[in-house]
Amino acid sequence: MKKKINCILIIILAILVFISGCEKEINVVKYEEGKVTVSVDPRIELISIIQTLAETKPLTRLTFDYKNNVLDYFNEYRDCPAVKSFKKYNLEGFGYGKPMYFMLCCNYNKGLLSFNEKLYNKQDQIGIFFKDKNKTNDFIHQLNDFISVSKFDDFFDSNEDCYRKYVAAYKKIVDIVDVKKNLEQYYGIEQKSYNVILAPLIQAGGYGIKIEDEEELDDIYCIMGPIDMNNNNLLFYIEDLPKYIEYHEFSHSFINPLVFKDRDKINKNYKLAKLFKEVQSDMQKNSIGTVETFLDEYIVRTAVARLINKYEGEDYYRRVIELEKENGFIYIEELCNSLENYENNRDKYPTFESYYDEIIKCLSNIETE
Repeated sequence: MKKKINCILIIILAILVFISGCEKEINVVKYEEGKVTVSVDPRIELISIIQTLAETKPLTRLTFDYKNNVLDYFNEYRDCPAVKSFKKYNLEGFGYGKPMYFMLCCNYNKGLLSFNEKLYNKQDQIGIFFKDKNKTNDFIHQLNDFISVSKFDDFFDSNEDCYRKYVAAYKKIVDIVDVKKNLEQYYGIEQKSYNVILAPLIQAGGYGIKIEDEEELDDIYCIMGPIDMNNNNLLFYIEDLPKYIEYHEFSHSFINPLVFKDRDKINKNYKLAKLFKEVQSDMQKNSIGTVETFLDEYIVRTAVARLINKYEGEDYYRRVIELEKENGFIYIEELCNSLENYENNRDKYPTFESYYDEIIKCLSNIETE
């Protein structure tokens, strides 16, 4: 009887050790202050590495030591099922922000990725790719196989010093706490958290993603690729416009819900359609192919210009205006003039949402050539 009890205790202890090992989190490199975090996230790094191995755009065009280390370490895993599936899914539309959103709906404990289907299906900001549960489960299984076979955790942990340098250098230049404060003042609402994720392998610029919470407030993300480099040091910011990308990507989480809730109304607005048609060729260069995404980007870029004017100064504002005109947003100043009315009448328009109809009127009334 005593021997049997000892065996049971040994089994229980083994189970507890196994569970403890599974729940041990990877060493995430993170800076936190209040509702703000800046990190290199293993979920985003995992999918970025797989995208790099699959050679599917958009990826960073820069060449640097960390990227070379990734290619050297993971080269033998190019034919793994996860890489092959990513390449296949990418051809079917699993690109740009969709893989990033998918990964943010996953939990990652040391060596194990799990998927939150309920969270994933709540979102409509950038579109849902995986609609077949079996397909989703297969991909998660393939990702977990890749993590195990390649010893991804060992690679991530071995690069902790590199990630810390990225976060420290970024934090030294960009006051992300100030960005959060300015966004909330300008849009008139709060978010649950503001998360900057530095992703060295993805394209310059980034993705703005919102993860809906059970509460009213949401977790919002700015996933950023390197813009440039200096002496092999990656710069995750535009040197002469250091807060532009953060304002832009976080603004999507404030503005997208306003635009996409009125899709039918937008698509029936012939004046907006006419405005889009005039600049369609320029918009395609920015991967903007519909009236609703055109409207969304126009409002985001104009709001960012006004944020920069209000909080960063006139010189930065003029640079942004010229930059956006070069990108094809030739009527940005007309909309900026409208947003000045919002800024000067916050007692009447306490939130950006309360002014949204006026924005649509302004864009609809622009006379095209």
